Amino acid sequence: KATSVWQALGLKGEGMVVSIIDTGIDYTHKDMKITDISKEKLTKTKVDEMGGPGKFYTDKVPYGYNFADLNDDIVDRTSSMHGMHVGGIVAANGDITGVAPEAQLLSMKVFSNNPELTGAYSDDIAAAIEDSVKHGADVINMSLGSTAGFALPDDPEQRAIKNATDAGVVVVVSGGNSYYSTYGYYYP
Repeated sequence: KATSVWQALGLKGEGMVVSIIDTGIDYTHKDMKITDISKEKLTKTKVDEMGGPGKFYTDKVPYGYNFADLNDDIVDRTSSMHGMHVGGIVAANGDITGVAPEAQLLSMKVFSNNPELTGAYSDDIAAAIEDSVKHGADVINMSLGSTAGFALPDDPEQRAIKNATDAGVVVVVSGGNSYYSTYGYYYP
């Protein structure tokens, strides 16, 4: 019902920045664009002034970094494309339209392009969260997870999430992104 919200409030994500901590975003995709750049929160000048390990890409994806491979290749080069899928749901703006098509996206890549390396590491995820806050994210999306698991308050990711929420950032995290908590068992 995103179109109902757009009509009722007249808002489509203008001036918002959503950090996608995932497998990466293809910033060259035709649906990754901003209609009115005068309403964007992050400009190239602002991004350059903020510093950080990443760089400016486009008005739609103004900042990103590949924390897994320690380079500027923020596009998912594997068959997953999960980060692009998530980014499209959030803010695609073209033939496909996301829920906030005028929002900007940070591409915080925490999964390697090396097919021999699977999973994401805590230090990369925590660094991506911290860098997201530094670069003005209003929302951080982490559609990461496992079949089931536990979180301890002193885990690096938990500390980084706490720091982000204390800074006023909304952090959205999947609660186990594979199957369901009782997978492998049968409960009537």
